[in-house]
Amino acid sequence: MTFVSPAPDNRALADRIATVIRSKSDNAPRSRQSAIGPSEVGQECVRRTAYRLLNWEKTNTTTDPWAAINGTAIHAYLAEAFQSDQGNWLIESRVQIRPGLAGSVDLFDVDNGIVIDHKCVGATSMKSAKTSGPSDQQIAQINLYGMGLEDAGHQVRKVALAFYPFGGLLSGMYVWLADYDRSIAEAALARLDSTVTLLSMLDVEANTDRWKLIPATPSRLCSWCPYYLPESADLAKGCDGK
Repeated sequence: MTFVSPAPDNRALADRIATVIRSKSDNAPRSRQSAIGPSEVGQECVRRTAYRLLNWEKTNTTTDPWAAINGTAIHAYLAEAFQSDQGNWLIESRVQIRPGLAGSVDLFDVDNGIVIDHKCVGATSMKSAKTSGPSDQQIAQINLYGMGLEDAGHQVRKVALAFYPFGGLLSGMYVWLADYDRSIAEAALARLDSTVTLLSMLDVEANTDRWKLIPATPSRLCSWCPYYLPESADLAKGCDGK
């Protein structure tokens, strides 16, 4: 059989499908979240945190949402799976970490005091997790959840990050497990507060030229940052990742 390249109608249909999927993703509750969440508190880049705290206009709107959509679908499946299990689990439990900062814990093993967060990742992130461990941001997030559960009266002993492979097998799952450390959560909150103080001092909303005084931490993940704007000469419009 001779291969025939897709006709223009095929591409038009693909574009229509993708438009519907993107619209759904853009209007998901997490996409429209206005207050900063636990997953963002441990962000290494102070400039990204500053943009987020001020709800600055996002510039990187072309990032492909498919990985996030897959992650959301897998989280929903996992929630259903644990709901049907006979174990003593708290599933998608809402916790208040402090006024203005709350989040949903993916899973809490009540009997063993283990906070578990599901992470759906690609091959590069999986390899990094196995060889170098989770990021500081991920470790801060899971300990913040632990703080919220502890303050709600639960006994928290351990924190865990379960990494599930995109495009792989369940046997390829990797679990990182560590002792719960409240001081990690407290340090993340202190860092967030220092960023709030810095923003108050600089008043970048009225003095946009002062954005350059807010430090950035460039990494391979810059292209995924919602405030990334390649070759930007004006940090008030977006960050060039340099």
